[in-house]
Amino acid sequence: MPEATGPPHTLLGAIGRLDPGQLVLPGMTRSELMSRAHAVADAAKAQGAVGEAVALRMPNGPDWVVAFLGLLEAGSLPLPVAPDTPDPEVGRLLELVGGGRILTYRQVSGEDILLAGTPGPRQDLEPGVLLPTSGSTGAPRLVQRSEASWLSEARRYRDGVGVTEQDIVVLPVPLSHAYALGWLCGGLLAGAALRPVPPTALGQTALELAAGATVITLVPAAARLLATRQKLRARRAGPGAPAPAPGLRIAMVGAGPVDASLDTLFTEAYGIGVARNYGSTELGAVFSGPAGLAPMCVGAPLPGVGHRLVDPTTQEPTAQGPGALQIRTDTVPDWHDTGDLAVSHEGSLRILGREGTAVRRGGRWVAPLEIEAVFRAHNAVREVRVAATRRAHEGEDGIVAEVVVATGGPDEAELRAHAARHLAPYKVPDIIVLRTALPKTATGKAAAAARYRLTPRAIEATRAYKTSELLFALHDLGALTALAEGTALAPLSADLGCDPLALGILLDTAASLGLLSTAAESEPAAPRVPLAELTAFVRLEERLSHDLVTRRALAAVARSGLANRPFERRPDDAGHAELVAAYQGAMSGPSSRARTALGLRLLRPRPGARLVEVTAGPGRYLDRLLAADPAAGGHLWQTGRLSGPVADRVDAAVAAGTVTTGPGLPSGEADLCVVANSVHDASLGALLSALLATLRPGGLLLVDDVFLPSGGPGAELALDWLTHGGTAWTTVEALTAGLAEAGADVVRHLPFEPSPCHLVIAKEAD
Repeated sequence: MPEATGPPHTLLGAIGRLDPGQLVLPGMTRSELMSRAHAVADAAKAQGAVGEAVALRMPNGPDWVVAFLGLLEAGSLPLPVAPDTPDPEVGRLLELVGGGRILTYRQVSGEDILLAGTPGPRQDLEPGVLLPTSGSTGAPRLVQRSEASWLSEARRYRDGVGVTEQDIVVLPVPLSHAYALGWLCGGLLAGAALRPVPPTALGQTALELAAGATVITLVPAAARLLATRQKLRARRAGPGAPAPAPGLRIAMVGAGPVDASLDTLFTEAYGIGVARNYGSTELGAVFSGPAGLAPMCVGAPLPGVGHRLVDPTTQEPTAQGPGALQIRTDTVPDWHDTGDLAVSHEGSLRILGREGTAVRRGGRWVAPLEIEAVFRAHNAVREVRVAATRRAHEGEDGIVAEVVVATGGPDEAELRAHAARHLAPYKVPDIIVLRTALPKTATGKAAAAARYRLTPRAIEATRAYKTSELLFALHDLGALTALAEGTALAPLSADLGCDPLALGILLDTAASLGLLSTAAESEPAAPRVPLAELTAFVRLEERLSHDLVTRRALAAVARSGLANRPFERRPDDAGHAELVAAYQGAMSGPSSRARTALGLRLLRPRPGARLVEVTAGPGRYLDRLLAADPAAGGHLWQTGRLSGPVADRVDAAVAAGTVTTGPGLPSGEADLCVVANSVHDASLGALLSALLATLRPGGLLLVDDVFLPSGGPGAELALDWLTHGGTAWTTVEALTAGLAEAGADVVRHLPFEPSPCHLVIAKEAD
């Protein structure tokens, strides 16, 4: 089809006036981009999406760019969301504008462009983009930005930052976020070649840099991981290794503060400091500065941007600050309050923190970001968030620091001493709270502190224990075997010696709660429940509900902390032996054996392979490997107090000297390392760097464990870990981030839905 340009006031029209033969995306010229975007626009119009909010849920890549431009050109209102956003959350966002559909865009034999869901109402809004806020300022809401606003921001990148058609721009930031979307528009308008990369694909990002990319856009969390990974690679490669980013001229970090430790780390890794970018969802990028700025500084206003600082109390302008930062642009002429406190600093602007978290001490402002930077400089601190606690007397706020430390890291006293060594006394936090994790936004910065409130679900929870007690009662009666096969009330009551009336009420209640099915044989059969596995888990949960996961145990841990849990302090009595037996029975069922078989198939061990297994079980992986290959060997380390006896075959290999045991792991000798049901353990199972160090070059690490979902059923697993387990890497996302920080890439991830079990395979970065 002929080159379509469109009006210059649209994004697609503006970029269509540039060189049609320029490669703008991998394997795609600007002309091809225009053609494909118009195909999406035509399909959206044909499906009646003009003026409708359409959720765009796709991973970073060329197809995302095509779909986004096509929806804009169609006159739809794209609502970009992260690719892993569940349907209910997308639905809630669309409900804020009355509803809408979701775009799925895939290539099978040609292009299949389909808007899924129920059409929403036509919006009486100027054409543009709907963006969820990051949540750092309160409850998420939708911000509508016009196409003119995006074009204005694109010109700021082109004319203010200096992006040109000679640049190759890597975008490893979620394109659903305003920061990445602004850079995308800027790169398109400047005629640059764009490389949208999934945010977790650090290996792909590194390859783009090594291939000659000239610009990379990052958020602080990604910049730290990328630089840490590169420093690990450089140490392994030794002197004379190729430059990791020979063409890099701008490494831009936005959507979060840049402290001295991050700037130094990135400079050591790539030989170039980080440039700065500052903006908001509503306005886009408004400040930028080159590498070399002081910590927490964001540079100077971009073209077309005005700013002022106003006293938070009087609302009167103040030249130097500290003051609330207000911005206006050529498309937003009224002063917009950013919600940040800032101060002028050597021709730049230094961000102190959010107004809602800023601290006043004796008439002096204390910058939460400064305190966070000091904690982050401690090599065992992974995440930190600092905020004020309001007191009765104005100007005398308290300071709270929530800190996530590495496994085996410092306690509160050590962290307080670290803060006191680097901060004036009035800046040292009054309260330091150790956390296992902090909620994050899509770009990896800490979200606003959660405020916990009871919901109506709390009323349901008061009765929830009755469901589990009902299941335990059926087990005690000996009814599970018959119920697994299907049975009627009369023969069951006779077999069990139960009163038919009372047993009938029990069974009917169990059916109404979803524990049992009463579907007729002619109806589609429900999935068969593996009886042996169900019985094993019932035994385990009965035991846990007896004394470990009780209201008293939970309250006791909350008061005394993890270090003083009764589980670690009580002697190995008969009750403990009973618990170990129940635990091993539940953890060694058919599903566990099936995951072991699948895990080894995926690992593809060579003949005579050496496997290190860190496990709370009997050594399932070593046992199966030795059964298939008697020449294999390795090392077994059983963690925790629930590990139980070693498998017979592994025990024989230990006696023969082909398998060693104990916590002293071999270094650099193993082909494979498996962490089975131990990655949350507070000891070596959670030390990812030590596990990776057991591997020879090219070796693989497999994690076989259960992980917490984002919410709902399964989240109660955290109570087990709280009372008698470990609390590290509780989600797959946390594990992935930890592996990246340790210098490894995830090469395979298999969830076993609806089970909470996952297989995650990683290897050290090339």
